[in-house]
Amino acid sequence: MFRVSLRNLVKNKLYICKEYHIQPSELDRMVYYEYEWILEEINILQKEQEKQQESQNKEYDSMRSSMNPSNMMKNMHSSIPNYGNIKMPTLQIPKF
Repeated sequence: MFRVSLRNLVKNKLYICKEYHIQPSELDRMVYYEYEWILEEINILQKEQEKQQESQNKEYDSMRSSMNPSNMMKNMHSSIPNYGNIKMPTLQIPKF
């Protein structure tokens, strides 16, 4: 004989109903092993989605770091040709 935690059962049913738009009565009609299989499949799907989200976050972070304004300014300064030491002209204003 096995034990079922009623608290977990209710939490899982609520999650399934909310996320997958299934009526609670439909879950109650299921044989318990079908319900367990659904839970297993949901767990598998969640893990796959987490992996995809992690890879998308890494990709987004790399794009964001390459688009950083300070990095862009450094790249612009390195691409500007160096004409040596250019000095600003000095103006001498006559005194009266």
